[in-house]
Amino acid sequence: MNRSTKQPPRSSRMATQSIASTRSEKRVLLLVESSRAYGRGCLQGIASYLRTHPEWEAVHLERGLSENVPREVRRQPFDGVIARIENRTIEKTLAEMNVPVVDLRGMITPSGGVAFDTDPVACAEKAFEHFSERGFRHLAFCGYQGLAFSDERCAGFCDLADAQGVSVHVYESGARNDRTRLNDTIAREANGEHPEREMIQWISALPSPIGLFACNDIRGRQVLRAVQLAGRVSPEEIAVLGVDDDEVICELAHPSMSSIEPDTYRMGFEAAQTLSRLMDGEAIEEQRILIPPTRVMVRQSTDLLAVEDPEVAKAIHLIRSKAFDGISVAEVANHLAISRVTMERKFRAVLGRSPREEIERVRINQVRLLLTETNYSLSKIARMTGFSNDSYLVTAFRRHETCTPGQYRKQLKGAAAPGNASEE
Repeated sequence: MNRSTKQPPRSSRMATQSIASTRSEKRVLLLVESSRAYGRGCLQGIASYLRTHPEWEAVHLERGLSENVPREVRRQPFDGVIARIENRTIEKTLAEMNVPVVDLRGMITPSGGVAFDTDPVACAEKAFEHFSERGFRHLAFCGYQGLAFSDERCAGFCDLADAQGVSVHVYESGARNDRTRLNDTIAREANGEHPEREMIQWISALPSPIGLFACNDIRGRQVLRAVQLAGRVSPEEIAVLGVDDDEVICELAHPSMSSIEPDTYRMGFEAAQTLSRLMDGEAIEEQRILIPPTRVMVRQSTDLLAVEDPEVAKAIHLIRSKAFDGISVAEVANHLAISRVTMERKFRAVLGRSPREEIERVRINQVRLLLTETNYSLSKIARMTGFSNDSYLVTAFRRHETCTPGQYRKQLKGAAAPGNASEE
C-alpha cells in the first residue's frame, strides 16, 4: 500500500478542521486509560470539570497505556486532547492532529502543550517521613532503573536520607543492559512479574528491620513476592511502601501493601482547566506542572513500629490510640509507670523528638486529612483531633506548615475541591 493512501487527503483534513472551528462547543479527546487507578482518578477530575462546562463534548477512548490513537479517531475533528503519553509514537500522532495537548503521564511534554506529573520529590518526602515516624534506621529503594519517574523518586529519597546521615540500599535491576526495553514501562513491569534472581539475592542480604520504598505499586507487589521467595518476612523484617494507591494491586499483595496516594483528581481537573486555556489561545509558560501526593494509605506491609525499646513502643501505641482524646505527656508517663524525664530521654534517643512533639505530630496528620477530605469547620476539626480550641490548632499547625489550615486547604484542593463531606 502506498504511504500516501494511509492518511486522508489534505483537503479532507482541512475540511474536518474547518468543521471543528465552526462548532460552538469544544470537542475534546480523552486518551486516558481506565485500566489503572491512576488513569481513573484523572478521569474523575476531568469529569468534575466537565460538569460545570457543558460546552465541552468529551470523547473517551478506552485503551491500554501504550496503544496508539486509532486511525479512525485521528480523522475526527477535535479542539484539544488530554492524554497519557507513554511513548514517542503517541506523541508524534498527537502532534500531527495539530491541536492543543495536555499530558498526564509526565514522561513527554507535548510540543506547545503542558505535562502534569505527580511530584517525585514530594513522593520521596512522604515515604521518608512514613518510615521515619515508624523508627526505621535502615532504608532501601527498588524501582525500574532507567525509567524517569522511578529514577526521580529514587534520587529524591536518597537525597533526603543523605541529609539525615542515612544510607539507602538501592536495587540496580538487570534491565540496565537491555537498551531496547529500558524506557518501556509496560515491558519493564511485565518482566518484573517473573521472579528476579538478582532481586531475591539483594533482598536476602538486606539488614532488618528496613523500610523499602518501591517506585510504584506494581514494583512493590513484585518486591513483596521476592521477600517471600527470599525467606524474609514483611513487615517485621522488610516493610514495603508503594506509590499510586491502586486498591486492587495493594489488596492482592501479600501482605496488603501500604501506598502513597497521588492527587489524580486534582491533576485531572487542573489538566482540563489548562487545556481550556490553551484552546482559547492562551500561552502557558510552565510546561511541566508537578502535583504533590495527598497521603500514605497504611496497610499491613508497613503497619508496625521499628522500635526496639519496649517502653517507647508502648508509649507510641498509646499516643496513636488516644491522641485525639486529648491525652497529655503526663498521662502517657503515668500509664507506663515511668518518670516523665525518663520518657523524654528515651523518645529523644529513639525517635529524635519529644513525647509532646509526637502527640502533636499525630494530631496534625489527622488535621491534614480532615482539611483535605472534608469541609468541616476549624472548630469541629479541633474538637475531633484533641485540640482544646481552634486557636491552639492554628498555632500548632503553623509549626508544621508554612501556612494556616485555611490556606493549606485552599492550596491543596484548589478549584477542584470535591467537598464530599457536609459541615456537620
